[in-house]
Amino acid sequence: AISSLRPSLQSPSKSAKMVRSTRALVAALLAAPAAAILRVPLTKHELNFEETADALNLGAQKWESRLTTGGSSVVIDDYMNAQYYGEVQVGTPGQSEMVVFDTGSANLWVPNKKPLFTSHKTYDHSKSSTYVKNGTTFAIQYGSGPVSGVFSADTVSIGGLQLKDYTFAEVDKTSGLGLGYRFGKFDGILGLGWDSISVGHVKTPMHALVESGELPKPIFAFYLGNNQPGELVFGDVDSAHYTGEFTFVPLNSETYWQVSLDGVKVNSDSVSKTKIAIVDSGTSLLAGPKDEIASIATKLGAKSVMGKEYTIDCSKKDYTLSFTLAGKDYTLAASDLILQQSGQQCILGLMGIDVPAPRGPLWILGDVFMRKYYVQFDWGNKRLGFADAKQAEAQLVV
Repeated sequence: AISSLRPSLQSPSKSAKMVRSTRALVAALLAAPAAAILRVPLTKHELNFEETADALNLGAQKWESRLTTGGSSVVIDDYMNAQYYGEVQVGTPGQSEMVVFDTGSANLWVPNKKPLFTSHKTYDHSKSSTYVKNGTTFAIQYGSGPVSGVFSADTVSIGGLQLKDYTFAEVDKTSGLGLGYRFGKFDGILGLGWDSISVGHVKTPMHALVESGELPKPIFAFYLGNNQPGELVFGDVDSAHYTGEFTFVPLNSETYWQVSLDGVKVNSDSVSKTKIAIVDSGTSLLAGPKDEIASIATKLGAKSVMGKEYTIDCSKKDYTLSFTLAGKDYTLAASDLILQQSGQQCILGLMGIDVPAPRGPLWILGDVFMRKYYVQFDWGNKRLGFADAKQAEAQLVV
């Protein structure tokens, strides 16, 4: 995912203009004729026990880099732990790209060159009749190498809706993405974060979708059902994917999808003093401050492996982990927290990260949380909505 948690990059006048622009867009949208919601099927990439362990290690490095990088530098994740991705079309005629829909970043990028011996789909602007050259450099530094390319404009189709003359990045250097990208099942990233973290300050995909006037409502929602096909919808929620009513929590920052965290509990015992949580579709697990994760692991009888991931006896099922948001507990059972099984050992979907103030400390609620709760990302009202997701019986991958 892409990071640059820097509200100071925009002057107060620009921020005020953005607020007025957003309000105008929402007002225009509410006055527009009814339109159909957009549906994007999500494919889940199953990981085995070893791949899951590796993913947790990389996930810890990713978030620590993402949120502790200073200055104007930006970090992009290698996404080895990204499990859900879907299709978009770029150009005319449309060229298919599989992308990770990532609420922790705010740009669309696709490759125009693939690494040797890989099967990635690439974008070739010479084959598109609607391509418009931009040429501005798109450059990000990650780990041992760069990720770079140029901004271009073309028609981008998301769930059947065409965004004409949309500015995105076509990437030709991906060495900084590491082996996770070379062997990954996705081609690019489509960020669903806010304008303030958009690299190059280009219009974000969600901003463009709302501005099109084609969405019934300025929202999107993820369904990441266990043992069922996932789905991302734009423009409304799908009642087939949840039960009960939504409970809404206001955002406390328009960067990532960030809310205030009232507390974290193991069974009935408080285990956290952290006050910030981020909901992130590009992370497969739950992450919190290292000392809090270690305390939780001790309470559960879990053991640390290589200082990152935790394993627990699979027969132990007498515990819950709850997150309190806006006064309401969102509880995960033992079965919700287990990612993989090897013999009698199970990997917990937890990892420790330490993010210093003012950005941290914080918790990240990734796919482990989003499989249990259907999440509505309300762009228009700047809030998150949570409802119980309809689920099939979860299956462990051994």
